[in-house]
Order: sequence, then C-alpha cells, then structure tokens
Amino acid sequence: MKYLLPLLTVLTSIASPIAQAEDPTWFEVEVAVFTRPDASGEIWDQDQSPIALGNSRDLIGPVLMPDLSQFEAALSECNANEWLMDPQGCQERQDNRQIQMPAQLPAVAVAEKTGNPLEGEPFLLTRDQLQFSDTLAQLARKPGYSVLLHTGWQMPVYGRRSAQPFALYGGKNFAEQFQSNGHLKPLEDDLLSQFDFFTGFAPQSRQEGPLWQLNGKLKIYLDHFLFIEARLDLREEGERVWSVEAIESDPDALQADAAEVEQREPFLLTIPLDQNRRVRSREIHYFDHPKMGLVVQIRRMEQPQAAQPSEGETVTQTNP
Repeated sequence: MKYLLPLLTVLTSIASPIAQAEDPTWFEVEVAVFTRPDASGEIWDQDQSPIALGNSRDLIGPVLMPDLSQFEAALSECNANEWLMDPQGCQERQDNRQIQMPAQLPAVAVAEKTGNPLEGEPFLLTRDQLQFSDTLAQLARKPGYSVLLHTGWQMPVYGRRSAQPFALYGGKNFAEQFQSNGHLKPLEDDLLSQFDFFTGFAPQSRQEGPLWQLNGKLKIYLDHFLFIEARLDLREEGERVWSVEAIESDPDALQADAAEVEQREPFLLTIPLDQNRRVRSREIHYFDHPKMGLVVQIRRMEQPQAAQPSEGETVTQTNP
C-alpha cells in the first residue's frame, strides 16, 4: 500500500490537467480583401502554382453558392452504350449536370441570423455585426480599388496544431475562359470532341469548378499570443511570354541560322500574398501587397456560457 499511494498521486497529477483543460477562447474575426492600384512595376512569376485549400473550412459557400441538392438526381452519367444509342439525350443529361456557377460573387458574405457559440462550431457574422462597412464603401469609390470580399465569423481559437484554416474566395469567376493552370481552355466545336475512343466512348468532363479572382485561406491560432497566417492568390488576366527557337534557312548559306522568336498568349496570372504575423486583439491589422490589401481585426468576445437558472428556480436531476 505504501508504494501504491505515491503511484496514484503521480497518475492523478498527470491526468488532472487533461481533465481540467480550459475551454477554448472565442474571438470574433472580421476580414476584408480588396484590389488596389499597382505602381510597383513588379513582374509576376508566370509559373506560380495556385494554392491548394486542403482542409480549409468553408463558411462562405453555404451563403453565396447555389443550392447543390437539387442536382443530386441528375448526377448519374450515361454509359458507353447509352451514348451510342441516344447521344442527344445523354448530352442533355450531361448539360443538366453542369451546375451554373455565378460569373461573380457578391463582395459581402454574411449570415441571415446570429449563430450560437454554445454549439461549439464557428459561424458567420450578420451584416449588422460587421464594423468595416462604412470604411470599405469609401474605399470602393476610389479609382483602382475594388472590394473582393468582406466577411466575418465567431470562432473558438486553439493552438497552431489544432487550428483549421478558413477558406477565403470571391470576385470574378474565370472558369469559362481559363483553366486552373492559367492557360486558355481548349475550344470544343462539336460533340465528337468530347469522346475518348480509348476509354469506352465516355465523354470528357468539362466542369472543373469555379476559378475565383480571389482564392486562399486564413489561419488564426494562439501560442501565448494571437497569430495570423494568410495565404491568398489573386488571379489576374495577363500574358504569358516565352521564346522558341526558329530556324532561318538561307539557300546561299552553308548552314541554317537559329534565332529565338518571342511567343505570347493570354494567360491567367497567379499573384500570391503569403504573410504570417503576431497580432493583438482589437487592433486592426493591414497586410500590404502591391496588388491587394488584406485587413483583419480579431476581437475578444464574451465567452459562451450556458444559461444559469434564475433565482428561486431549481434544477431537477433525474437518474438515467
């Protein structure tokens, strides 16, 4: 027994911090992203790869994107025999599967009603809870400035390892003209161009999803202080320039001369903003960039608590 008691004491001291772990601190976050005039003359990398959102949490989609549930019945594809027997009907079914995404998203993403932090999950703010609206309205009236996204949410904040990034996107949808790698989409003149004769006559998919002007993620975490990790891509129409070697043949010359010829094509550039910063609650933080601006404020909020019984009210406990 004299050896067992010290062992129990050690085990209790190890387990108690876990058992008595505090609830995460809740904060209110407000975010605005806008384009700005670029006077830097910086040349952007044509080979910049777009960001992958990975496991980012999407609070914007449910309030800005079309309801996808109505398309569930049209998700079945024609098999090879059905395409051969009824290509017109299969084409109609294929067209119905192409969910029409908006050409441009609204700049403001808000919830219709206030969420409940007691449910333990992050939720969007309502329009009345946003505080940047008047300032952004003035900014949007300036030449060269355009607000791509203004939103906010309430969230529990954890340590870096447990923190989940939030997806941020908005602006124009370039998917009709460009591929995600920046190149123009190939033209499809007729139905036959969709078939792959080596894979059972199955039509190739046209739908790659939306390609937003703004796309990225924002991660907020606590490590004694508040930290923000911001990784955003701005997609901008431009040109891709490269050189190819051309052979100039002179009948009177002993050998052909090689010369480089400059080639150009329309291209959707990927312009990144990648910044990490330690921040203070309540302060407004501006992430500067030649092409865009990111404004973030993290406000410590009243911590969620279950309603306490009023005076004289008793809580009845029943055994299971």
